[in-house]
Amino acid sequence: MRTGIIHIGDELLTGDIDPYPKEIIAMIRGKGSNLDLLEVLGDKEDDIVQGFQHAQALGIEILIVTGGLGPTLDDVTREALARYLKVDLIVDEGAERALQEALSRWHGRSETLNDIQRRMARVPRGAKALRNITGAACGVEASREGMTIFLLPGFPNEMVPMFREHILPRIRESGEVELKIQVWQGESVLEPLFREVASAHRVRIASLPSTRWREEGNKVIFKGPREEAEEARSHFLRLLERLPQDVSFR
Repeated sequence: MRTGIIHIGDELLTGDIDPYPKEIIAMIRGKGSNLDLLEVLGDKEDDIVQGFQHAQALGIEILIVTGGLGPTLDDVTREALARYLKVDLIVDEGAERALQEALSRWHGRSETLNDIQRRMARVPRGAKALRNITGAACGVEASREGMTIFLLPGFPNEMVPMFREHILPRIRESGEVELKIQVWQGESVLEPLFREVASAHRVRIASLPSTRWREEGNKVIFKGPREEAEEARSHFLRLLERLPQDVSFR
């Protein structure tokens, strides 16, 4: 299953805030699945629409989009999704009731929603509103051409519980593994070996170099179906042993 995340907010592009939802990524990987897209975008409707199109072109099956669901003018994620789906936005009655109950609970009195607050209960026509367990703005679930899109609030205390309830059970194991080796040799020597192994096995090879490789080693990761990854790793180790210079690995 190909899974992607688009994290939205101008504040994420300043360098002051860590833009990556690490807890969600850890839960996806904990299910034995991989993340195929991780993107950070500002609060520009055109850019968000293009983000949906990019994910579609990559064959993403589950796309998680966080942020931009509040009531203010710069919260345009719902608008972008409606535009991508080519439908209009409507107020979901269930989400509206839940929003009113949440605001009344927080303020300690019965609340009548105004038009600005009601923006947080809108969904694209035909989409499903998702219950916000800890906050106010509803999430959204919608589909187009084999890609299921989930909109979640950007605040981690709302995003993470909603991800756990609405999305995590839908993520399937990819059937792939990551096998790692630490190699005490430079990338220029290892690159021809990577090419030979990659041409012989249905795997992806990631090299994570260190400037201190003589002391710490370079990390090499083989990603793919378990049998293929194990065969690729064994092939790589045989090639290391044939190098004219001694190479340590573990």
